[in-house]
Amino acid sequence: MSNSVLSASRITVRSIPDVDAPIAAPEPNDWLPRRPEHGNLGYVQGHLSLAHPVIGGDPHFGPQPTRASHLPEPQAWSQNMIRAALEVMDGLRPASQLARWLTPEVHERISRRGLLARRRRQRQQRPSTVRSVHVCEPIDGVAEVAAVVVFQNRIRAVAMRMTGVDGRWKISVLQVG
Repeated sequence: MSNSVLSASRITVRSIPDVDAPIAAPEPNDWLPRRPEHGNLGYVQGHLSLAHPVIGGDPHFGPQPTRASHLPEPQAWSQNMIRAALEVMDGLRPASQLARWLTPEVHERISRRGLLARRRRQRQQRPSTVRSVHVCEPIDGVAEVAAVVVFQNRIRAVAMRMTGVDGRWKISVLQVG
């Protein structure tokens, strides 16, 4: 190579001028969320999501709908669950035994009714019996049940809606007439 090519390709190194403000050292716990109205208070936990287990929630990690083909037969299952729910409402069985198969609203309602029955000592003389059960499945994974029962020495009607969630039936509505 010739000297003329080397002299033309010389690189000049220049320093970059400071145009931004100097970077300050980060404060400890600077990555934690802050409440703007209170300044930096350290970590503050946000609210937990209380989405309905069937309707809302995370589509991948939350409760998953289950097809009817992967669930127990609704006729026999609903008959057993109606009998157990009547025992809870009569104060003979703790509601916690059914918590896995009930939505929180249904669980609270029948446990409150059982607590009142225990306080008043209003247990029936003969046990509750399920006389007949009729099941209708309007869509896959949902069963609506109508039943005739003997509860508190009277013949009553029961309406129940079950939804398939995480491989099991979950009772979302329970009405005793």
